[in-house]
Amino acid sequence: MNRYVALFLLIALTPFTCAFDWGFGVKDKCGEAKKIAGKLGGISDADERSKAEKRIVQLCPDGGAAHYIAGLERERNGDAEGAQAEYAKALQADASFPEASGSLGLAYLQKGMYDEAAVELTKAMRGHDDPRYDRGLAKIFAERKLYSLAIYHYGEAIRAFPSDASLHVSLGETYLQMGLADKAEEEYGRALAIEPTNRGGHLGMANLLVAKNQPDKALAELKKFEAAQPGDKEIHRLMAEVYEKKGDKDKANYEYVLAGLPPKDAPAVSAAKEAPAGEEKEGAEKFQKQGDAYMAAGRDDDAIASYREAFRLKGENGELHHNLGLLYEKKGLLDEAVVEYRQALQFSAENNTIRQQLADIYAKRGSYPQAVEQYREMLKRDNANATIHFKLARAYVSAKDMKAAQAEYQETVRLDPDNIEAHRDLAALFRKANLNDEAVKHYREVLRLKKDDVDARNALTSIYVKNKKYDELIDLLKESVELNPKDANSHYKLGLVYESKKDYEAATARYKQAIELKSDHAKALNALGRVYMKTGHIKEAKEALEAAKQADPALEETSVLLSNIKDEFYPEQKAYKYKKKGKKGKKGSKKGGKKSSKSKGKKTKKGSSGH
Repeated sequence: MNRYVALFLLIALTPFTCAFDWGFGVKDKCGEAKKIAGKLGGISDADERSKAEKRIVQLCPDGGAAHYIAGLERERNGDAEGAQAEYAKALQADASFPEASGSLGLAYLQKGMYDEAAVELTKAMRGHDDPRYDRGLAKIFAERKLYSLAIYHYGEAIRAFPSDASLHVSLGETYLQMGLADKAEEEYGRALAIEPTNRGGHLGMANLLVAKNQPDKALAELKKFEAAQPGDKEIHRLMAEVYEKKGDKDKANYEYVLAGLPPKDAPAVSAAKEAPAGEEKEGAEKFQKQGDAYMAAGRDDDAIASYREAFRLKGENGELHHNLGLLYEKKGLLDEAVVEYRQALQFSAENNTIRQQLADIYAKRGSYPQAVEQYREMLKRDNANATIHFKLARAYVSAKDMKAAQAEYQETVRLDPDNIEAHRDLAALFRKANLNDEAVKHYREVLRLKKDDVDARNALTSIYVKNKKYDELIDLLKESVELNPKDANSHYKLGLVYESKKDYEAATARYKQAIELKSDHAKALNALGRVYMKTGHIKEAKEALEAAKQADPALEETSVLLSNIKDEFYPEQKAYKYKKKGKKGKKGSKKGGKKSSKSKGKKTKKGSSGH
């Protein structure tokens, strides 16, 4: 009887212990998911990779691995901001996740956040070799003028991608910055050998020849590329400068026009430098206008040089500092950008645009008290701005001031009820503080704005299970099924809740639907077998469980349930095993009462025959 009680408890408790994890106690599965994630880079077949990604999400739906896969998906869809947020969530869930660190580092690099990128890429390389990380670190070190480190990482990247011409161009630029012209020329030559029309190779080679005072060779190099890409404005600009250096003003002006720039009949730089002291103001204005033109044309380095010359001629003003700050931020020179934005505020303290750019840099760099200070200053002039309240809330979270963050998030959603990220963040804060009713309210708002939001649905599922709110859970899972009727997992999860409420007919229907959609859904097959056992359909239970075992031999519960079917419902097998065991040796026979009486009987018989 005790074995029947144990079996009953096993199959009764299983829906909330074994069959589905509901977001709790899945460290082992999340570890397995993380291992699969580490091998994704080596899977070239699209279908195989898709299967692997789905497997990761199934194993660890609420963990770091699932956020990592969500980040990859968002990145593939062109949502860079969303991808970055998912990678950050992956690292919040699992701080030692090399692939997530690497992807986040590459995202930071793309945005020009070099310091943050360097930290994440270095962390990634400790646990996972990837030449993309070498490429990223090389670029950062070259920008920071750490040339030896840059050369090392470019070398590692080239070893992995020997036919990537752009890597040779970047290495050539690094050598040129070090003054190693011959090595730079070799790398530009290698780039052009790999890809004869490579823009960077031609531009690098031309600049090198100009530096060597070989303008004719430089022009020949530029014309090679210009023939293939006649509309490239940068090529025409360089050609104009070379003609100017040769003293051919007519050709120079013609190339400037093709580059989309005004002809240089009397270059502003020269005119300003030669201007008398009394004409400094006029010269500064000319430099500022020239800088504005360069900036509009995308010639950032020339714009910076012109603005600096305007400063030299005492042409300082807020607009000049602001533009220079924008250029420095674009180049990833955040320290220099901060200085310029602060200087710009000296001229225009009420300019919230400049203040927000300054605050955003502080937030990116982790200087959260300074970011908070700037956002608060902005709210003094624009307190009804939901975006500023939202950014201030996130700065407070990063500064670990959760009470202030909560107040700012609540003000954000009051001003902008459709701010999905504010609802999401606020729900997470309430959930962390164990204020589940408030968390549910905001997760529900997320679903109002985005019905298919997986994170919100998973969070609500966990809360409802934890608080045993099964009616709400059924409604939620029904919504999931309606949204994605072809998803076998949604039917399976709904089946689990029906099973827990002892509605076995509804549970059976859902499990069968899951199996119909995915014939090898091991957990659904296992759950179907379990329900059949509960309802006394032993033959059907055995068939379903054997199919589950075939689909996933590692599923422990299936083996336990099958073993109980054999032991309890097929007793002749048990008796056969027992009989076999009895034959093994004398040790077993001495203990059995029945065997003792048989022995006694034999002795009596022997005695009587003797008489």
